[in-house]
Amino acid sequence: MGSSPVTLPFPSLIPVDKSSGVPVYLQIANGLIQQIRRGILQPAAKLPGTRAMAEALGVHRKTAVAAFEELHAQGWIESLPSKGTFVSRVMPEASPQKLDQPATTQHPAQTGFALRGNAHTSQPLVLYNGMLGFNDGFPDERLAPMEEIARTYRAIVKRSSARAYLSYVDTQGNPHLRSELSAHLNLTRGLHTSPDNLLLTRGSQMGIYLTAQVLIAPGDRVVVGDTNYFTADMTFRHAGANLVRVPVDDWGLSVNHVREVCQRQRIRAVFVTSHHHHPTTVTLCAERRIRLLSLAEEYGFAIVEDDYDYDFHYNSSPILPLLSADTKGMVIYIGSLSKAIAPAVRLGYVVAPPNLIREAAQLRRIIDRQGDAVMEQAIAELMHEGAIKRHLKKALRTYHQRRDFFCERLREKLGNEIDFKTPDGGMAIWAKFDPRIDLVKLSEKALQQKLHLSNGLRYNPEGQRLNATRMGFASLTLPEIEQSIDRLKKIMMN
Repeated sequence: MGSSPVTLPFPSLIPVDKSSGVPVYLQIANGLIQQIRRGILQPAAKLPGTRAMAEALGVHRKTAVAAFEELHAQGWIESLPSKGTFVSRVMPEASPQKLDQPATTQHPAQTGFALRGNAHTSQPLVLYNGMLGFNDGFPDERLAPMEEIARTYRAIVKRSSARAYLSYVDTQGNPHLRSELSAHLNLTRGLHTSPDNLLLTRGSQMGIYLTAQVLIAPGDRVVVGDTNYFTADMTFRHAGANLVRVPVDDWGLSVNHVREVCQRQRIRAVFVTSHHHHPTTVTLCAERRIRLLSLAEEYGFAIVEDDYDYDFHYNSSPILPLLSADTKGMVIYIGSLSKAIAPAVRLGYVVAPPNLIREAAQLRRIIDRQGDAVMEQAIAELMHEGAIKRHLKKALRTYHQRRDFFCERLREKLGNEIDFKTPDGGMAIWAKFDPRIDLVKLSEKALQQKLHLSNGLRYNPEGQRLNATRMGFASLTLPEIEQSIDRLKKIMMN
C-alpha cells in the first residue's frame, strides 16, 4: 500500500449538491464508490484524510467522517493504524443501489454517434392504456379466454413431452397449430391451404415486415390507398419501397387507378385491406377483387392482402378474401389471432406458396428464431377442442351489440358534429368531423380531460383536408361508451 494519498480532482469527481434530498455524506460515499468501480481509485490506494477530504469538497469534517464510516461499513475502504485509510484490496459484493441514493453519474441520454434516420420512426409510439376513450379499434382483452389458455399452457408444460416445446423448434411454427389454422382458414375463408402454406409469426405486423423484406428491393413501387394502414406504409418504406397512392372510395381501393399506374410504370406489389379498409372501414367490392386479381396476373405484381378484422362481420356473410380465388400464386395473405384473442397473445400468420414461406422463415431466423412454442401448442389444442371458435362467437355477439349501441348514442348526441356510416364489421368507425371543428385541438383538449381521441394525422399521409379519425368501440363496455361520448360532447360544447 502506498504511503502518499492519491492526488485527484475530487471536487469534479464527486460533485456535492447541498440542496439535494440525499444527505451530503451519502453523496460523498456514493461518489467515492463510483470512482472505485470505474477504476479511478485502485485497490489499496491511499485516500486523503477526512480533514483534507472535507476541505477539498467544501464540507464539514464531521460530514467527511460520516462518509468514510459509511464506506467502511460497506467494505469499500479499510483503515490501518498509524498508516491511514485505503481502498479495500478485496471489493465488496456489488449490491443494488438504494432508491434514495442516485448515482453521481447517469447513463447517457443519447448516443455519442449519429443514427440512421428511418421513415418508421417518424411518429412516436404513444400508449393510452387505462385511459377512457376511442382507440384505433382494439379488442377487449377482458373477453379473452385466459383461464382456458392458462390451464392448457400449464397442462402442456407438465407433460413428459414438454421438452419438445422448450427447445429449438421449427421456425415456420408449431406443426399442430399450422394444421389447425389451415383447416380453420379453409373452412371460414374458402381457402385451399395446407400447413406448408403457413408461416406463424408474432402478430400480423411481423408478417407484413417479413413479406416486405422478402418482396421489396430498394426503389420498388408499392401501390397503397391514399388513406392506408400507417404501420404498413412505414414497413414498406423501411424496406426501400416508393409508395404510389391511389384513391379509396365507398367500394374500396380504386382498381381503375391501379391499372393506370401499371400502364405508366412497373409496380412490385399492391397492399390492400380488402375486408375492412384501414382506416375508413370500407369493403373492397367483389367486382374490384376479380379485376385486381386479373391485373396482378397481367402485370406480374404481388397482392399483399391484410386479413384485417375478418372474423368480426355483423350484418351478413363477408366477401371471401382475394386469396380464395387466386389460382396463380399472386396473393400473399396476412392475418392474426391477436385481435381474435388478445393483443398480448402474439400469434399471426402468412399464407403463401411454399417457396415464399420458406424464404420468409429463413429471414425470420435472423430477427426472431422462433415463436412461443408452448403458447402455439396451447392455441392449437384450444382450436381443436372448439374453444377458440366458441370465444369468437361470444366476442362477435358482444362487439355487434357495442357497435349498435355506440353508433346509436353517437348519432343521438353528436350527430350534427360527426358524420359516419355504421360499419358492416370491424371494431371502429371512420368519423368525419364538422370542418369548423379543429380535430387536432380537440384531441389535445380531450387528452387534458383524460379522454383519448386520435387527432387523425396518422391516417392522413397525403395531408388531405380530411378532418377525420378512427373511433374504436369494441374495447368499451356499454357504460364506458356512454361515459366516453358524454365526456367528448362536454369537451366539444365547451
